[in-house]
Amino acid sequence: MLKTRDMRSAALAAGALALTLPAAADYHSKRGYDGYGGRGHGEGIVLHADADFSGESIRLNGAEPDLSRFRFNDRVSSISLRSGAWEVCTDANFRGRCEVIDGNVARLNEYRLNDNISSVRPVSRRGDWRGHPGDREDWQGGRGARGGLVLFADSELRGPSIEIGEDVSDLNAYRFNDKASSFLVTRGTWQVCEHANYRGRCEIISGGEGDLKPIRMNDNISSVRRFHGRW
Repeated sequence: MLKTRDMRSAALAAGALALTLPAAADYHSKRGYDGYGGRGHGEGIVLHADADFSGESIRLNGAEPDLSRFRFNDRVSSISLRSGAWEVCTDANFRGRCEVIDGNVARLNEYRLNDNISSVRPVSRRGDWRGHPGDREDWQGGRGARGGLVLFADSELRGPSIEIGEDVSDLNAYRFNDKASSFLVTRGTWQVCEHANYRGRCEIISGGEGDLKPIRMNDNISSVRRFHGRW
């Protein structure tokens, strides 16, 4: 039987060990899926090292700009969601190619993201992607993960917005002609043009987000269409 002093030392050692783990995530056993022996517990997103929700896993309840903190960078092969939709990106700080996930994904090969995720963050139904309140419209409503391109009236993904999932020859039809100041690409590559019917000066935008001023398209887009490498 341990003496009182030994018991205190053991408790302090256990506490010190617990403090060495990052506090933002829950580490799960190799049982997979949710680490609790079941499939319906917890909230947020669970990242699994192996396909089919197996292998080592971690659960996140908020944005994580660098999975290296959890020794989970470029290790994710499947994802199970507990709530909402999430953006996953190939580089740290939500850069590189990004995709929006709104349901369980047993094999990330489908998204060309197997062992290729470095940062993740939740997509709120209202508010912007950086986790603080915003004033853009509730453009998702279950549609955001399937569209492709979101245009925002203001810089830094703010203000009224529209989500586009197909070619639009004239943004007047959406009352959004010459109104876009920033963009978010959730899928594919897009051509944006300054005149209707894909005329005038055009630029190509792909995975990620940004302001349109650097490419001289701020308040200057009238038509958009998917880009397949040739017309």
